[in-house]
Amino acid sequence: MKGAIIIPTFYKNRESMGQVIKHKVMHNELCKKYNFSYLYTDTPNLDKYDIAIIRNVPYHNRPAIPPGLLDTKCKLIGEFGDLQCWDNEECIENKEILFNRYDILMGAFYDRFMEWYPQHINKYIHFPQYFGPYKKYASLPINPNPKMRCVMAGSYGPRGYPIRNYIFEKSITFANNGYIDVSGAGKIPFKEYPEYINSYFCALATGGAFNSAIAKYFEIPAAGTLMLAVEIPELAICGLKPYIHYVPITKEDVFDKVKEVLKNPHDYTGIRDEGTNFVRQNHSDINRVDIFKNVFDRLLSR
Repeated sequence: MKGAIIIPTFYKNRESMGQVIKHKVMHNELCKKYNFSYLYTDTPNLDKYDIAIIRNVPYHNRPAIPPGLLDTKCKLIGEFGDLQCWDNEECIENKEILFNRYDILMGAFYDRFMEWYPQHINKYIHFPQYFGPYKKYASLPINPNPKMRCVMAGSYGPRGYPIRNYIFEKSITFANNGYIDVSGAGKIPFKEYPEYINSYFCALATGGAFNSAIAKYFEIPAAGTLMLAVEIPELAICGLKPYIHYVPITKEDVFDKVKEVLKNPHDYTGIRDEGTNFVRQNHSDINRVDIFKNVFDRLLSR
């Protein structure tokens, strides 16, 4: 089996971005395990390959179909990344064209995929987000003296993260910001991010506009921090259970839950520890590499 992982050149100059680093670590391990090539290109020549993993093609801000991709005889795995097109008509049209061509589709957004692309369910393999690199998180002990506040990290805005945006705007109306520290996107360097989350007793995971389990649902418990999370269906599919692995929150009760958790921390350390152990065992970059054995076996058996 001769394979390749194809990455758009858009990401070549963004290798310092946290998500790009994390995915590259995972894909490099995949390349080592299966002797795949890792290629940055927008014009892939796949004639010499049996299998190619195509990452983030097409995308809402890069909607074009790479030349020759539809005609190759190579087996194609579409690791589609973001499923939404944000009303970009070219993206919507080309996504349907390429989803028809891809032999297997891999990604998160479980409930949205079932709603938007039911015609492709037979090709779909749920590939949820994850934390990584594994050693960076798994080496962190539970912090014995954390900041007794909750942190909410990442982008916020009414379009992409409406609940997170609500929490940010509401927090500034409370004394002590409702005991929530807001850290916007890019404020914490990727290499410092696990330790930063680990420095807090709790952290918030709210998902995005399309109800998918974003990486923070796995990074927070992996860092040894109690997760307060908005419940979404994909969490149950990933095995995460409320009041066992995390404390569920809603837009309406988030500030009350933060207050309760920080007032009675010893009542929640068991949930924190269960969440940390479960996520470290099941949702790392290592786990995601292991998924590909079944993917390749399924693909080559056709």
